[in-house]
Amino acid sequence: MKKYKKIVYLFLVFVIFALVVILYSNINSNANKKTVKEKGLAEVKYLENKIVTLFNEMNNIDTRNYTISVNEISEQSKNQKNQSSSESESDSGSGNSDSGSGTDSSSKEEASSNTSTEETSKKYTLESTSLLTNTKDINWNYVKNEVEMLYSSIPTITLDLYQLNLSQEEILGFNKEFDNLSIAVKEENKENTLNELSKIYNYIPKFILKATDEELEKTIVETKANLFKAYSKLDSKNWTEIEKDVAKTIDTYQKLLTDTNIQTNKQYAISKVYVMLNELQNAVKMQDQTLFLIKYKNILEEINNI
Repeated sequence: MKKYKKIVYLFLVFVIFALVVILYSNINSNANKKTVKEKGLAEVKYLENKIVTLFNEMNNIDTRNYTISVNEISEQSKNQKNQSSSESESDSGSGNSDSGSGTDSSSKEEASSNTSTEETSKKYTLESTSLLTNTKDINWNYVKNEVEMLYSSIPTITLDLYQLNLSQEEILGFNKEFDNLSIAVKEENKENTLNELSKIYNYIPKFILKATDEELEKTIVETKANLFKAYSKLDSKNWTEIEKDVAKTIDTYQKLLTDTNIQTNKQYAISKVYVMLNELQNAVKMQDQTLFLIKYKNILEEINNI
C-alpha cells in the first residue's frame, strides 16, 4: 500500500513538473513572438517614414507650415568695416607727429591681428512651406544621401522581416525595387523615382500585416499605399488612373468608419480624413496638380494624427 502511494505521489510530482515546464515554455514563446513582432513593427515604421519623406521631397512638401532655416554670418566683414572706419577717423584727426604715427601703426597691426581669425554667428529665419509659393527645385543630393544611408539598414530590416515569417519572394521583391529606386534617384528622374517609391510602399501593408494585429494600423497603410499611387502619377498627368486610385483610397479607408473597435476619441479625426479624401476628388476633376498637392499634404498631416 505504501509503495502504491509512493508511485502515485511521484506520478503527481512528475505531472505538475511537466505542466510547469509547458506553461513556462508557452509564456516564454509568446514573449519571444511579441518581441519579434514589436521589433519588426519598429523596423517597418522606420522604413515607412523614410519612404514617405522621399515621396514628399519630390515636390518639396513639408507637413509643417513653417521651417526654420539657419545661415552662418561671417563677422570678419563687420570687423573689417569697423576697422576701416576707425582708420579713416584716425588718419583725419592725426598730425605729423612721428610718435603718433608709430602708435597708429601699432594699433593698426593689432587690429589686423584681432580680425585675422574669422568668427561666425547664426541667423535664424522662419520660412513658409506653402505649396502655392514654392519655387524650389528637388534637392537631389539630399535624396541620394537618404537612399544611400537606407542601404546600411536594409540587411537588418531584411533579417527582421524574415523573423515575421514573410515569404522570401516578398522580401527579395522589396530589395529589388529598392535597387531600382537607387538607379532612378542616381539619374535624377523624378517620374521614375515616384513610380519606384510607389512600388516599394506597396510592400508596407504586407509587412504590417505580419507585424501587428491592429486593424487600424493595417487600414491606414493600405489607404496611404493607394494615395501614393495617385500622387506618383501626377507628373504623367494620367488623371483617369489618378481618379481610380483616389476612389480606391476612399473605398479602403471607409472601413474605419464602421469599425466598432476603434477608440471613441479617434472617431472625429477618422471622419475628418474621410471628408478630406472625398474633397481630394475635386482636385482630380479639376485636373489641378497644385490643388491636389495641397490637399494631399493636409491629408497626410491629419492621418498621421490618428
